[in-house]
Amino acid sequence: MVGRPPGSTSRWRNLANVAAQHANVLLELWLADASILEFQPLLRLLADNPGHQALIEECWRARGGARRYTVPPKIKRKLCRLAVAHAVELRRQTILYQRNRASEKDLQRQGYGDAQIADIMSRAPERPQVDPPDIEQVLELVGRHAPRDTLRRKAHDRILRK
Repeated sequence: MVGRPPGSTSRWRNLANVAAQHANVLLELWLADASILEFQPLLRLLADNPGHQALIEECWRARGGARRYTVPPKIKRKLCRLAVAHAVELRRQTILYQRNRASEKDLQRQGYGDAQIADIMSRAPERPQVDPPDIEQVLELVGRHAPRDTLRRKAHDRILRK
């Protein structure tokens, strides 16, 4: 048998895996002591929500100035919440884009002109419903799949180095 088993989906179609990938990026940026301004373009979809902005600032204030090799569990959970919100919003945008493209093509087939299509498409589309993945599942994936060249260290690694 070649490929995935019947009924399975691509890893990137699973929203928990996408959120875990985003969380890994946020964890690495946190450990690298990147400034908020350096990574905020990554989260521009969340910029409209003041709660997410406050969460970002809270995580970075907790960073402090000392060198860190591990992310505290409370900060890791908050960064995973941000990653889940970001992945959900990306999925919403993708669904919306695909629906709009399909509607445009359908309207073109029906014989509408470009101006008429633009007028029809300018009406506010309904927001697609996307179920967010469970934070616990994302935390488990983040703990299991650290990037290859990571700044993270396990607690036993620090003990062995002393």
